[in-house]
Amino acid sequence: MVAPQDNVLQKGSVINNTYEVQCFIGRGAFGEVYRVKHKFLGLQVLKLLRESYVENSDLDTLSTEARILSGLTHKNIVRVFETNTFELDGLNHFFITMGFVSGESLAQLLHREIILSVPVTLSIQMAVLKGLKEVHSQIPPVIHRDISPDNILLSYDDDNQRALLSDFGLAQSVEQMSEIAGAGGKYLYMAPECFWDVYLPASDIFSAGIVLYRMLTGLYPWSYDFDSLDDGDVDAMTTMVMKARKKSIVPPSHYNEECSEYLDRVVLKALSLDLELRYRNAVKFLDELELEVNRVTLKSNDQCSLYR
Repeated sequence: MVAPQDNVLQKGSVINNTYEVQCFIGRGAFGEVYRVKHKFLGLQVLKLLRESYVENSDLDTLSTEARILSGLTHKNIVRVFETNTFELDGLNHFFITMGFVSGESLAQLLHREIILSVPVTLSIQMAVLKGLKEVHSQIPPVIHRDISPDNILLSYDDDNQRALLSDFGLAQSVEQMSEIAGAGGKYLYMAPECFWDVYLPASDIFSAGIVLYRMLTGLYPWSYDFDSLDDGDVDAMTTMVMKARKKSIVPPSHYNEECSEYLDRVVLKALSLDLELRYRNAVKFLDELELEVNRVTLKSNDQCSLYR
């Protein structure tokens, strides 16, 4: 538990005469997260970026993508409202505000359940891919760069539960990640090309494929022992990841008998280390996964649309 005095902002603080801090939510790799009340628009989330993150980030790219995202109102994307700065105690702070989601993260759900049923898994994955399809369709495409269960939020604020993608663009490079906490956790989801600072729509597909594999099996496609390495040894982590990924992936059906051979093939294609063999963006991945949704729905009375 972080003591209130350790936070940059305190309850009741007012930012730019617009946002009133209601409470501290938590601390992530990129900075601190607060629930705030906008003067006119109600509850929002304010993400206050760490100074070290700002120094190692391409703020022009981050701001540009935030402006694009602020114009999107897709139901499976957490709305971005503003990127701005404010001064406090002589220091300039960079922040992003976005929609407040009443619910939990997929990471929290997986911590409780470990493995999700195929219908629930497919419904969440379809929602994620619909959000990705929207941003990958922008010109130029917006790439998430940090898809993981922590950045997939599950909204429970109405009868139609929804899965939403959050935190677009907050992971920007291997070099930047080496300076922040939790780099090893990020590496678990990174596509091979991202280790060379190349981010493509297909990179998001790879990360989404790992999320899908985890929901179906409770495991990662490959095993790593980051605990055996010295903290911050990026080269050693990279080497370990590359070595581990030389092993073939065990199909999800090996661990989960609900998985069909077709679903195995879809998952393995999303996780291909070869860009030429992987889905290039969310469109084809979504189309092929929808065939499995229809099959599962016809086979049982389970609803695959729990998270819309």
